[in-house]
Amino acid sequence: MKNKPIFKITGQIVFDALIIFSSFVISFFLRGQIDPTDTTGLFLQYSNSMVWYVTIVIVVRIVILWLFGTYRRVWKYASLKDMVAIVEAVTLGSVVLAVIFYILSYPISFFRFEVDFTLPFFPRSIFIIDYLLTLLLITVSKFSERFFNELKFGNLSTRKKRVLIIGAGDAGEMIVREMIRQKNSEYTPVGFLDDDYSKIKNRIHGVNVLGPVSEMEEIVKSYSIDEVIIAMPSASGRVRKEVAVRARELGVNCKTLPSLYEIIDGKVYLYQVRDIEIEDILGREAINIKIPEVVSEIKDKTILVTGAGGSIGSEICRQVIRFKPEKIILVDHSENNLFLILEELDNKFAFVSTVPVVVDIRDKQALKSIFKRYRPDIVFHAAAYKHVPLMQLNPKAAILNNYLGTKILARLSIEFGVKRFVMLSTDKAVKPRNVMGVSKLLSEKYLQSLGSVKNTRFMIVRFGNVLGSMGSVVPLFKEQIQSGGPVRVTHPGMKRYFMTIPEASQLVIQTCIMGKGGEIFVLDMGEPINILDLANNMIRIYGLEPGKDIEIKYTGPRDGEKMDEELVNEGEELALTEYRHIYEARNNGKVDRFSREEIINILFNIEKEIQTDDYKNLFRDLKRIIPAFNGDKMWPRLYE
Repeated sequence: MKNKPIFKITGQIVFDALIIFSSFVISFFLRGQIDPTDTTGLFLQYSNSMVWYVTIVIVVRIVILWLFGTYRRVWKYASLKDMVAIVEAVTLGSVVLAVIFYILSYPISFFRFEVDFTLPFFPRSIFIIDYLLTLLLITVSKFSERFFNELKFGNLSTRKKRVLIIGAGDAGEMIVREMIRQKNSEYTPVGFLDDDYSKIKNRIHGVNVLGPVSEMEEIVKSYSIDEVIIAMPSASGRVRKEVAVRARELGVNCKTLPSLYEIIDGKVYLYQVRDIEIEDILGREAINIKIPEVVSEIKDKTILVTGAGGSIGSEICRQVIRFKPEKIILVDHSENNLFLILEELDNKFAFVSTVPVVVDIRDKQALKSIFKRYRPDIVFHAAAYKHVPLMQLNPKAAILNNYLGTKILARLSIEFGVKRFVMLSTDKAVKPRNVMGVSKLLSEKYLQSLGSVKNTRFMIVRFGNVLGSMGSVVPLFKEQIQSGGPVRVTHPGMKRYFMTIPEASQLVIQTCIMGKGGEIFVLDMGEPINILDLANNMIRIYGLEPGKDIEIKYTGPRDGEKMDEELVNEGEELALTEYRHIYEARNNGKVDRFSREEIINILFNIEKEIQTDDYKNLFRDLKRIIPAFNGDKMWPRLYE
């Protein structure tokens, strides 16, 4: 009932019942058992029971056809698999009927009471004739929809895909123009759907705007649509999810153009059409950054991006080139990741004013030579060790890289006159229960203590998990689903904040022009998402059913993981900024244990203690900054 309108299913059942009735009666004629002119022979013997025969045959066959999913299939795409299902259903139906009629040919007794009801058992050849007739007529009736569909629109395997474009705006117009222009395109645009009634019945490049999106089901069936393409880059995740689910229920594939965040030059191309991803469904409405202000800050400037080969760092590079910087210094310790983003900027975006540098952010001398030579105006610091379980096993490396690496970059930025320094932080720095969170909190504290030094403004951007970043839960779930499962979920009640990579990157760039120095900006993460719901949605995107096609296993929270993440510490409160998607975490004065000078001294001590392995004093100083710090849990390898 869910997959097709009830009236259509009812019509199919009635039609199948007529076929079943006709096959059964005709089988008697073919066998020669019924002669309308014979009033003394077998006609009288079977005519008295014919109503019972027909009723039982129709009920049994319809129920078995239903159980084999005959009324849930899209028959215009009928295949050998569907043919096998028909053969199995009709065969099983004949076997069941033979058993039922054999039993009913004898008197039946219930607890010493004999039921005076029997049906004469007709010749067995009737079953064979009825079976063959029913199989033939049911198969022809079901496959006729595919036959007439191909007669009208061409063979599915040889003709181009008939596509329906959702959205008759600029993106829809550009994508249809591309389809028409490219002779070898796999698509034939059939029509548009758009909720702007002023566009309906109009033609764009000769393609009709057929109606509103609410009529998608009717139009997909009427025009034999093979694929639906969402051509609305600014569409919210809710809209994309609704269209994708409706398309899947109709048995057609659904693809999408990139979101507004992913479109760098404002144009869309046919090669950008891709399958729906979880990022598309969870993404929110498009956020427009203040482009004139950002352009004035970045244009003709030298930009340095650490972690430039990572998920966020590389996206910052893609977004920054929109604002025409003079040069981008790409800093990363991974030679392979750096090569990939360098090639992309050069080949895809034709931006060649790049300087790739393979260097570790803890290498002070190497970084100093870079700052001295190129004199960056703005630094986006995205380099960090971020994997919580791995950093639990390597706590010293986490502190040295995330905290001391940040300190080295900050001091060099002051020395060489960097105007703005933006560090990417994480919600795990809020009331941290793992070493990665501790290392980012120390970095936040240090940059806050600097605030604005000379001409350098230090800003911190704190946000939650990023969908699709390397090593995050989404790529892991994808891999597990594609390998057939199981999908491993830590706990059914665990929740996390999520945002897409382009969204996070654009907001990070926006904060660059907002800060005066020392602020912690918190991105609007929306509502936290249940990890189990995320896994279920991803399984359904692949057209599978959670628990049936793909198993879900619970592994339990790992060391250092919280059930829920938070965005502000105890001594902080969120305040509105001029930009509605960005908040500032301000000190509320309720928890103010140390002065700026005391914080600087504690951080200085922590630096020396981690370098000399003085864990007794290190744990003491960490506990001064983080009262809930527990060295036994956060530094487990020390005591093995």
